Amino acid sequence: MIKKIFSILLVYASVFFGAESISSKHSLSILETSSTRSRGMMGTSFLIGNDSSAVFTSSASLMGVLRDSINLNYTITSSMKDEYIFNASYAHIGASYAFGIGFASEINKIYSYDSVYGIKKNDIYSGLYLINIGASYAINESSFIGANIKSVVNNSEKHNNFGLFFDLSYMQSIFTPSFKLGVGIKNFGFYDNVFAKIDTDITASLAYIKSDNSFSISAQYTISVPSVSHKVSLGIEAMIIDFNKLGLFKEKKAWYDDLPESILDAPSAVQKRLAQKLPSGILARAGIGNKGASLGLSIYVKLFRLDYAVIFDNFKKDNISHDIGMSFMF
Repeated sequence: MIKKIFSILLVYASVFFGAESISSKHSLSILETSSTRSRGMMGTSFLIGNDSSAVFTSSASLMGVLRDSINLNYTITSSMKDEYIFNASYAHIGASYAFGIGFASEINKIYSYDSVYGIKKNDIYSGLYLINIGASYAINESSFIGANIKSVVNNSEKHNNFGLFFDLSYMQSIFTPSFKLGVGIKNFGFYDNVFAKIDTDITASLAYIKSDNSFSISAQYTISVPSVSHKVSLGIEAMIIDFNKLGLFKEKKAWYDDLPESILDAPSAVQKRLAQKLPSGILARAGIGNKGASLGLSIYVKLFRLDYAVIFDNFKKDNISHDIGMSFMF
């Protein structure tokens, strides 16, 4: 299965590597929607999604989410009075499947002026809106596959343009459950001339996630075609204060923990997931790549998480943004 996927990706990429005469094109920013946690690791969450925001990045990693969850995210840019970026998502996790839905918006205020007198006229709001629906399926305990369908509306004054895009993703545990390998194709589909400059992104990722979720490291490589641009990034997340080890929060035992094994059937995948201890504590993150660097911090308190990230896009001091996010599990 993995060999077949890599072969398809290799052929797909090789077609566009030879097209040097093609002018540079860049992906629509809203199609790169992610979470504060992911942005704090420079976008390296392809394999390590642990809340509903994974639907924006790689729906296959929804199977790694421990509970149903809701994620909210707001980005503060250098032009915060004229630019509003927000996203929200929800995910439901089953025994061998998961699905999620996400909404994202990016609204810009444009100042218009009278061409004759040069005086300010009414403000114009130009918006991008994304609805993303994704699902994943567990082929077995170590292999997951996912797919997304994304609709985008580009609204500018009286004009509305619509685009439809698809994602495919696959992840596989290797050696042990803690090591994961994944590949994916993002943003291919049907669109009009307004969306004709959208790149298709081909991503490969390798990650290590400690079983108690107290540490993870992820490397990610993306090639965008037909522009043939490259993105390489490395992200690290580590628990710096563990509330569970300090004994601040005590977890109840699962109902089957005290029963003799002889009278107990093996617990289901859902029961195992619900019995798994949730991380609680303060986590720090860092990420670096050829497109910039980032730092992040989170507070986990059982079913609630509060996130913060600062992103230095392209390493420019005048291109810094801040993300604030929160996640609820239930």
